[in-house]
Amino acid sequence: MASTGTVLSGENPLLISPLSLFLIQTVVVICTARLLAVCLKWINQPQVMAEILGGIVLGATALSRIPAFKENLFPQHSLPLLKLVADLGLVLYLFLVGLELDPLQLLKIFKKSVSISVAGIALPFALGAGVAKFIYDNYADQNVSFVSFLLFTGVAMSITAFPVLARILTERKMLHTRVGQATISAAAVDDFIAWTLLVLVIALINNSGGSGGGASSYATAIYVFLCVVAWALFLWFAIRPLILRMVKLAEDRETLQRFLLFVVFTLVLFSGWFTEIIGVQAIFGGFLVGVIIPHEHGFARKLAHQIEDLVTIVFLPLFFAYSGLNTDLTLLRDGQSWGFVALICFVACAGKMVGCTLTSRISGLNWRESGTVGILMNTRGLVQIIVLNVGLNAGVITPKIFSMFVIMAVFTTFLTVPLVTVFYPPSCKFFKMFKKVHHFITYLVSLRWRV
Repeated sequence: MASTGTVLSGENPLLISPLSLFLIQTVVVICTARLLAVCLKWINQPQVMAEILGGIVLGATALSRIPAFKENLFPQHSLPLLKLVADLGLVLYLFLVGLELDPLQLLKIFKKSVSISVAGIALPFALGAGVAKFIYDNYADQNVSFVSFLLFTGVAMSITAFPVLARILTERKMLHTRVGQATISAAAVDDFIAWTLLVLVIALINNSGGSGGGASSYATAIYVFLCVVAWALFLWFAIRPLILRMVKLAEDRETLQRFLLFVVFTLVLFSGWFTEIIGVQAIFGGFLVGVIIPHEHGFARKLAHQIEDLVTIVFLPLFFAYSGLNTDLTLLRDGQSWGFVALICFVACAGKMVGCTLTSRISGLNWRESGTVGILMNTRGLVQIIVLNVGLNAGVITPKIFSMFVIMAVFTTFLTVPLVTVFYPPSCKFFKMFKKVHHFITYLVSLRWRV
């Protein structure tokens, strides 16, 4: 409960008002993420790893197990406000993700990347569906439709963290290599398909009435999905030309530029509201608006630069903090639970790496490049956490299953940079040695045939 006094009158500074508590929560969350980022930078881990681990450290797994810490800094009554701000930040972040995807560019590279993308979705989805029955029987809420659980598990296994992947490629100066171009294009198409599937899955979950089933619930889910498709088409064919026209007119007019920003952000919030009320998450509305923003005249890039720092420095850590409060790894207190964690991690890695590696090899890349593509496509990071929170909020997965999949997201993302360091670049000592051994064995075989 908030008090009416001040810290000078001896009141607890954390309980003076909801705002004072929220502000200190934000400071603690941001500083924790930044401190972990400094530590993880020594092992070349991306910023998102610090934010995910920061949320887990502050959550029920670690610090929030201390009653004084939990009751004073993250009391139960403060969580709705934290979640509300985190959700708003998530809408803006998915808007940024949409800004990075240029549908016109995707069409140009679709033929080159579609095979890798389909393999990166189909095989993990199939393997995820295969283990879904075992997870469902042991840990899922039996009131949830198995079909809904199976579809969600498949999507969760097949997602790729496009924003994290783009930053890893940029930091390692791989974006303009053959590997970088193949990976980033495949990841973009992969994410676009996966988010589309997720909309359908969430529509089905939210309209299945718990145990879900029946023709009426499936018909309603399809109707909701078609509403989202219709809204996306309206944004593309009706709204996008208007925004493009305004972008051209606003190049040298500061007043019009401000009005254009007003239009865009109002549209983001309205689109989020629309997708929320029809039965899917508000984040999809923000994502759709980001996708239809024109890239002509560098408008999408300028827009991203204006809000990216605020979203990634303030809002995203708040989302991961709230997610971390829902992540309780102490729920996995028996061998069977950790066995399922190992199974989930193995299936997730095998599906992505094997599927994308083999398809990349068929597409013309050599084995080293193909292996690197498979490793990079296995990056899940924050997009995986977002998807898991969608499933947890929809009730399709339990807190225990949520914790299992969070470990998988951390594990697969943590592997990316170390494995890429081994497989790439060409000067890597491992591959020099591998080539020497390969040439030596080939030479011995040739000698044998001569004899």
